[in-house]
Amino acid sequence: MAGISGQIPPSDIVMTSQMAQRKGQLRHSKAGILSTTGSFVCWLALLSLLRLPAVTADCWLIEGEKGFVWLAICSMNQPPYEAIPSHINSTIVDLRLNENKIRSVHYSSLSRFGNLTYLNLTKNDISYVEDGAFSAQFNLQVLQMGFNKLRNLTEGMLRGLGKLQYLYLQANLIETVTTNTFWECPNLENIDLSMNRIQVLDGSLFSGLSKLTTCELYTNPFNCSCELLGFLRWLAVFPNRTSERMVCDSPQGFSGYNLLSQNPRMPAQRNALHVLNLVCTDDGSSVTPFYIFDSTTQLPDVASPCGLDDCASGTAPDEVISNSPNLIDSKPIMTIKKVEHSSAVITVQIPYLFKKLYILILYNNSFFTEIKTLNKNSEDIELKNLTPNTDYTYCVASTRYSLRFNHTCLTFSTGRRAGAERIRNQSSAT
Repeated sequence: MAGISGQIPPSDIVMTSQMAQRKGQLRHSKAGILSTTGSFVCWLALLSLLRLPAVTADCWLIEGEKGFVWLAICSMNQPPYEAIPSHINSTIVDLRLNENKIRSVHYSSLSRFGNLTYLNLTKNDISYVEDGAFSAQFNLQVLQMGFNKLRNLTEGMLRGLGKLQYLYLQANLIETVTTNTFWECPNLENIDLSMNRIQVLDGSLFSGLSKLTTCELYTNPFNCSCELLGFLRWLAVFPNRTSERMVCDSPQGFSGYNLLSQNPRMPAQRNALHVLNLVCTDDGSSVTPFYIFDSTTQLPDVASPCGLDDCASGTAPDEVISNSPNLIDSKPIMTIKKVEHSSAVITVQIPYLFKKLYILILYNNSFFTEIKTLNKNSEDIELKNLTPNTDYTYCVASTRYSLRFNHTCLTFSTGRRAGAERIRNQSSAT
């Protein structure tokens, strides 16, 4: 072997070495390509195994044993849905549309889902629900609409939901719940209206719900006037309540008081039910004078949050009893302070602030918008983003027995006829 290798020229030895190196590099390159290709195939196989049964327009549609789609998950879609999608199978029984940007709910978008038993619309931007929107969901048992922008709750919104058992409306902007809201929902077991803006509830609101076991109402700014007494009496006998987190927000003297007693041994200690039972009658009026008191002082036994219009006899805060007819005729007063092309400032005076729940309302033909709740005896209210050369009408109103009473109104114009015109007609109910 030594002799043979000695006969090979040095140039051939170098060439042979280079060819061997190239073959080795080629084999290494081919192995790397095969390894990468194998990994890619493995990932494709794994993804195919993890894939859900069907996907349509960003909604996961899950089929049941008999081949029909029973669950549609359209949560947190990107981009988010702004309306209920129309491509979803009508056979579904469980529809999840939470965490999107849906703004309204209409009958036309839900009517084909007759099999629904569970509907989740939590964390959208829903501010409007058409009357009868859920009337085709006669099998619906769970409706979740928490963390939206609803302002009112009426009977029409829940029409046809005779089998509904669980209703979640927490963390909306709900201010008004009409007396007949739950008339068509006799099977309700759980209602969550916590973290809203509810100030007054009617005493008969929940009385027809014989199966109700849970009613969450904490973190609402309750107005502890005589109008709330009927509800407090119902709440006192309701077995499963969270009254320790339910307190009065107004009137000023009652702010921070618990709605019900937290100490069975001291039922009269700082709770609205005890005080209102002393001073209010069953029709929402008062039989004792009205006093304003500081929450740090001892509560007089005759204290009442009712005002003169709701009382058989009474006085204004810090005043002695007077037979003057001027007190009886006293009503809220509205005056214009400043008007510009796109803004205005009005002054609102409430002689007896706590006798009712007063609201400032903007009227536009047959429509109205609630501007704010009035909680001061006198305040200047700035109205922004007004349209120049436009007439505006604002009224001080209160709500009682589902009717809106206009106590006084003020009309003014921005621009060419800037000024105010006081409307002195009789109070009305709408």
